[in-house]
Formats: sequence, structure tokens, C-alpha cells
Amino acid sequence: MYKTTCIMKRILFPTDFSEIADNAFLYALKMADSLEAEIMLLHTFDMPIIDGAEIPINFKEMYDSLELQQMAHFQDYIPKLQRIADAHGMGHIKITHLLKSGDLTFAMQDAVGEHNISLVVMGTSGVSNWFDSLFGSQTGEAITSLTVPVLSIPIEARYKKIKTIAFTNLYREKDFEALERLVEIAVKFNASIKSLYVKKSSSTISDEEIKIWEGRCSAWPVQFFVVPHDDVKETIQDFINNQHIDMLTMLTERRGFWEDFFSSSLTKKMSYKIDIPMLALHERSSTNA
Repeated sequence: MYKTTCIMKRILFPTDFSEIADNAFLYALKMADSLEAEIMLLHTFDMPIIDGAEIPINFKEMYDSLELQQMAHFQDYIPKLQRIADAHGMGHIKITHLLKSGDLTFAMQDAVGEHNISLVVMGTSGVSNWFDSLFGSQTGEAITSLTVPVLSIPIEARYKKIKTIAFTNLYREKDFEALERLVEIAVKFNASIKSLYVKKSSSTISDEEIKIWEGRCSAWPVQFFVVPHDDVKETIQDFINNQHIDMLTMLTERRGFWEDFFSSSLTKKMSYKIDIPMLALHERSSTNA
């Protein structure tokens, strides 16, 4: 049996008190329960924009008043989340909260660095045009700017046990390392992984190279699928449906990489929505290893 060394310490859960956030909270709880982690709630608020030449004498009082008001909203919201946790048998999970002023992305970056965050779980409004919507959203900003994995939960998603995880593979060394990390997470859920490589006509990787690469993973709970097709997005969609995927996982890099990866179908609309969570893993470097 594959032995896991993965230890999740703290999950960051940004919330704006919306239905989208509430829907994602159950996933955050389930992740925390399975990965033996605690949850840190994060709420951000905007300060009024004031001309530097007209800063009022009582600016500090204004800030303190606004912060107290936001903290009151936060404190009113926390019991609702605690009731959700209790109703699903996860009242034992430790939940702390963090209130910050300013931009959400910057606040998440600070929280990741200051509070030993291992994972971010956040809701998204839905992805009828998946790529364009995702990268035009705060979730997209989080995925491309944070150094820890980001689990995005579409508003259409309804929690069910994560049994099968899809991993989009390009058979590089960085994909091997990402897959190894995913295996550690999957073992915690007692889930299987299905690796998908959409082999475009322009691909230069050989069948022998693929076979050697996969041989290194023989001890892992992973099935490998190689599908020849030039429409990557449609192939992923079909794979999710046909293989009954509960969570999609991708290794993310710069936006340009994603544009290249999906270039054959960027102008096409998705034929249906992806309504399952997507876990974005980042290439591991010496700074975030």
C-alpha cells in the first residue's frame, strides 16, 4: 500500500458571506476532516478612498469604526458556519477567523505566508465558459498568484464523497512530482486517480516515453488514459462525464501556458458546465517545497 506523508495543517477559506461561499464551506470542512487540518476563515473589506490632501483628522476613528462593523458581521456569520459543521458531524474541526482590509488576493497572499496555510478552498460563481470565466475571476487570480494549492468550488457543485480524481497529465517531470503530491491527498480520501493525457496531433512525446514514465508510478493508485484529440477542453469534459469524476486536478503555471494548452478550442463555448471542484496544484520550487 502507498504510504502517505502529506500533512495539511491549515486550510484558508475566504468568504464574503454569500451563497457561493456557503456552498463551498462544506467542501472546506470535508477537506479539513480528511486531511486532519483546521480552517481559517478570511473576510476582507474595502476602506473608503480618500484624497491624500483631504485626510480627515478622525481617519483612525473612521477605520476603527468600519473594522468593528465588519467584525460584527463576521461574528454574526460564524455561528451559521458552526451549525453547518455540527449538522454534518464535523463540529470538532477547529475554526479560526481573520479579518483584513484591502484586496482579497493580497490578503490571501499575506495569510498564506503568515499562517502556514497549506490549501485554499473558495467558491466560484459558475463556469459556463470554463477557461474564460475562471481566469477572469478572483479564483483565477488566486490560482495564478498563490503558492499553495487552490480548490475552487462552482456554485452548481453539491458535495458528494470524492471517490475518483482526474489529473490532466503532460508527461513531464513536473507532472510526475505533482501527481505524487496528488496521490498523497487521494490516499487520505481513499480515492482513485485517473490520469488523462490529451494527445494532440502536434505532440512529440512517444508511446515508449509514456510507457517508461507510467512505469515509475506502478505502486500508485492511478489509471492512465491517453486520448488522441486536438480539442482538449471537449475531451476533458467528456472524460469527466464518462469516468464519473468527482474532482478535476491540474498543474498550473503562467497564464500563457494555459492559453497554449487550450489553444485549439479557445474560441469555442463549453457545451455544458463543469460542476465539480477543480484543484489547482503549483509547480514545486525551492521556495515552496
